[in-house]
Order: sequence, then structure tokens, then C-alpha cells
Amino acid sequence: MKHTLLITAGILALATATHGQQAMTHTQHGELRTVVNPAASLMAQGGEVSMIGRRQWVGVEGAPTVFWGSGHVGFGSLGATAGLNIRHESLAVEKLTEAGAFFAKSVRISETEYVGLSLNAGISYLDGRFSQLDPMDPAFREDVRETDALVGFGVMLYRPERYYVGLSLPRLMLGSLGVDSDSRYDFRNVYHLTAGALFPLGTDFHLRPSLLVTYAENLRPQAEASALVFIKEVFGIGVNVRSYGELAGMAQFNFGGFGLGYSYQFNPGSEPLNRRISNTTHEIGLRYRFGGTNNLL
Repeated sequence: MKHTLLITAGILALATATHGQQAMTHTQHGELRTVVNPAASLMAQGGEVSMIGRRQWVGVEGAPTVFWGSGHVGFGSLGATAGLNIRHESLAVEKLTEAGAFFAKSVRISETEYVGLSLNAGISYLDGRFSQLDPMDPAFREDVRETDALVGFGVMLYRPERYYVGLSLPRLMLGSLGVDSDSRYDFRNVYHLTAGALFPLGTDFHLRPSLLVTYAENLRPQAEASALVFIKEVFGIGVNVRSYGELAGMAQFNFGGFGLGYSYQFNPGSEPLNRRISNTTHEIGLRYRFGGTNNLL
């Protein structure tokens, strides 16, 4: 196990040194938006619970694994929502856990358009068990356990069931979590730009394109676009393309307020790092909207 973790840690160190660690984002951002921008909760005023699991480099011990969870309730008379977001990442011998609460409020600016604003606050906890790699080797540091507070905000312009454009800073770090410890999780402040729309294609088909751009102070910008075609609002199939060359096939099922999504991501390129390890990534998302509604956007 230690040998495998050492190899994984070495690969991660090489990736960080040569390219910069990519931000871990999910391909189903057009379906599960609140974990990226809490202001998107205003588009589901009835309330919603969602979760996503993402496993990268399948078959490699210690490979990146991410879990997102979100839930909120709506206050229709106020045009507001309140909820919780959680996030847990594991990468070799490091684990990052974040949890926070958010409040969002919408303001009507025209007959059909709204602007939503959100504020969130929470904590981050970094747990690095570096002594598990090789406690006798002075090249490896002692274990790192750090806690930090975080705050964030989001803004979104949207028209229900038609389109949305949002900007969020869900992680404005108030301290130096991971910065002073040379952690692979030295993400610092992370910014997200999101956009999406829904277009009817006749009576039985809909097209839902979406865009996500992620930027952090010490990482390369990452852009990705998705497009799904839905049949009778029940089954959708599509693709996701990322700026680093990754492709993903996606499927979505909607039934009785539930939404179940799956994506299979891979990199068809031939970069040396991608040839040494499996770049296969599986992702599963589950959402439930209260009231039995299953709007596509």
C-alpha cells in the first residue's frame, strides 16, 4: 500500500510541478448547480437535495475522489432560499473537507428576469497523513492538520426555465489553509462562471447547453461545455468537453422529482502523464426536487 501511495504521490507532485493541479469540478454542472453557485438554489424555490460522487484515475490507489452534497429549502413569500453545501476530497494521503451554510435572495428586474444574490460561510479542514508514505524518510513531512474559515458569495441572472448566467466565489479563504504546508490542496480563492439555457426542439425534445469556467489564483483556468438532448423531459444524452482535452459521455434520467445522472470521462490525447495512468473517470449524480417537479433547467 505504501508503495502504491508513494507512486501516486509522485505522479501528483509531477502533475503539480509541470501543469498545476486542476480544480476538481463535476461534469454535471448543468444539472447540479448549487454546489458551484448557491444563488442557483433560487431556480428551485420548492427546495432540493442533491449529491455527486466523482472518482478519477479508476484503478489507481489514492487517486482523486470527490463528493459534493447540497440541500436547501425555499421561502416563496420572500423569494429566498437557505441551505447547506458540503464537499469532501481525498487525494493520496490528503483529505480536504468543507462545510458551509448559505442564504440566497432574488430580486425581480423585469417581467421575466431575476437577479439572485447569495452569501455563504463555513469551515475547511485539511488532513495530510504524510507519515503514511514513509515515516523513516526525512524527505516526507510530518502530518498536517489545519482548520480555516471561509466565506463566499454568488450572483446569478436568470429567467426560469429559459436561461441563467452566474458568477460565484464559493471559497474566499480567510487564512492560509494548505498554503504554508506545500499541500496539493493549495487552491486558495476559486472563482466560477456558469451559464446555461433550455431550447425546445419541437414538442418532445429539448436541448440544454451549459458552460462552466473555473479559475484559481495558482491554477490554470479551466473551461468546459456540455450539451444534452432530452426526450419527453425524461431521458437526456449528451457530451462534455474540457479545455484540457477531456471528453465525457453523459446520461440523465428524470422521474417523479428525481434526477439521476451519470458521466464517463476520458482523455483521448497522448500526453505522457495520461499514458502512464488510467484517465478514466466515473461520476454519479442524484437530485430530488420537492413537490414532485422535475424541471430540466
